Amino acid sequence: MSRQLAEVEIARTRWEDFRTLGARADGVPDALRRLLAAGGEDEAMGAYWGLENVVVVQGQLHSAALPTVSVLLAGLLDELSADARDLVLELLQQIVMGESDRDEAALGNTDLGDRCREAARAGLWLVYRELGTRRRETAEAILERIEDDKPRLAAYLAGVRGK
Repeated sequence: MSRQLAEVEIARTRWEDFRTLGARADGVPDALRRLLAAGGEDEAMGAYWGLENVVVVQGQLHSAALPTVSVLLAGLLDELSADARDLVLELLQQIVMGESDRDEAALGNTDLGDRCREAARAGLWLVYRELGTRRRETAEAILERIEDDKPRLAAYLAGVRGK
């Protein structure tokens, strides 16, 4: 069911309405599908590089980053391979740490980073769940950026570190 949720998010998005580095928005849906379906590291990395340096480039966000957040969160509901899950979290971290690219800002899209972080908050508990995995550091970095309830975050981090 959950892969269907990610697929619905991909299919319902008019990717051509969003910007990427090098006008490659038409390749984002396929890269997302490949990332979520990746069985191993090589497949996952190949798909990841179809998104990194496309929707986010060294902390600079393009408008396609916003719907990408929803797809990544829906994907976290699925039984992903460990390598795919690692890179879904890595990409989510890159996006929530980012800010609007200069071209986006020139178009008036100056709050893209804030909007991506707000979208990521919709999946807050999916990220909290990752604190108990090998992706703890990535999840912690994401939560430090999106969690508004800092005492709650501190309590959960204390519990994880206490194990």
